[in-house]
Amino acid sequence: MFDNVKREFIQENGISNGDTTKRSKIFREYQLSVKKEDRAKGTWTLQQYEGKYRSAMYAAVKAANPDWEPGQPFDSSILDSVTRESVESSLVQSGNQFVRKSIDYSV
Repeated sequence: MFDNVKREFIQENGISNGDTTKRSKIFREYQLSVKKEDRAKGTWTLQQYEGKYRSAMYAAVKAANPDWEPGQPFDSSILDSVTRESVESSLVQSGNQFVRKSIDYSV
């Protein structure tokens, strides 16, 4: 999921465009790979991670260029510091949600 979010974030200049995304395929493949009783909670968790990955990428680009707005081009090397591990290590569970610990994306 992380690689797909990053590819689409760069391709679409930070806009979540449902017309060009491959997320449905990723979700379908995931659902087919787990037991039926685990699908709903696993899909929900995958969706939570997807949003957190996108938020981290947005934050990194905004930190590098505070005037940037989604849809505007940006230097994709800004996202080199955003990794799946860096995002996931910044999350804590609060109830049934993942929330971010404060993190510095200074570039």
